[in-house]
Amino acid sequence: MTVKTDNRIDEILRQLELGDKVADIGCDHGKIANLAVKITGNAAYATDISEASLSKAKQLSEELSQPDKVICLVGDGLKPLIGREADTVVIAGMGGHEIIKILSEADKRYRKYILVPHQHATELRFYLLSNGYGINKDYIIKCDNKYYPIMVITADGRKTCTDYELLYGLDKTEAQAEYISKRLETLKSLAAKANGERLTEIETELKITESYED
Repeated sequence: MTVKTDNRIDEILRQLELGDKVADIGCDHGKIANLAVKITGNAAYATDISEASLSKAKQLSEELSQPDKVICLVGDGLKPLIGREADTVVIAGMGGHEIIKILSEADKRYRKYILVPHQHATELRFYLLSNGYGINKDYIIKCDNKYYPIMVITADGRKTCTDYELLYGLDKTEAQAEYISKRLETLKSLAAKANGERLTEIETELKITESYED
């Protein structure tokens, strides 16, 4: 059976290695956990607060003839992993604020995180750096005409970044350049209509972006 994926899922899977013990948090359809089994050689955890989503993950594991390899756990955030052997945490499909909440409520830190926020990436980067996480990779991809940062967090990753990197990530890609170009247009349009504190915020972001481009 072939599992249909997209560029976002493919990029997440590229960050997995043989031996990783993966937990897909907020797994939805369960594709990442199921495909991780093939890459890592280990069983994977699929967690979600929704039993309906977990039923999809379980069904997929049965269709792939590996129901014993995908362990489905109902619960919020990282709490279902307490006492489990996961070392690689995937959190995708939610915003940066929600990811921050999940990390801040965790009982411990894991060896590797793969984080894919669909909004508020800057706030997530700030949280990670302010709390001693290391950013190993941080690059933008394009998927279905949307832009997503792929963040790989490890203990030996960078603990600081520039103002530009806080906005757009550490690593340059074609998708990043395309995203920045569109962001510049948006900022200029917003600046023409804003005033007061909001205008100051927009002008600060615009200056950081334009100075890098120069």
